Amino acid sequence: MADTQVILRVDKDTLKELDRLLSAHGFKTRNEWFRAKVREFIEESKKQVMLKKLAKLDAEDIDEQEIVAMVHDWRRKSKAAR
Repeated sequence: MADTQVILRVDKDTLKELDRLLSAHGFKTRNEWFRAKVREFIEESKKQVMLKKLAKLDAEDIDEQEIVAMVHDWRRKSKAAR
């Protein structure tokens, strides 16, 4: 895998604070922290996309018993068609 360099500009005080907190959170380098944050962001973005897709599948005003009844009806019709 080829790496690509990313250059960020951060003021000195923020960078000092980041360096101080990195080891406290278990990171050895800024690069390790940055990669972890990018992976977290990508994973969270994928989750959000999936949640949006699932939200489209939500049916309002249908309770669990109605869903079970629909499945039983579908199975009965499926068996009858064979």
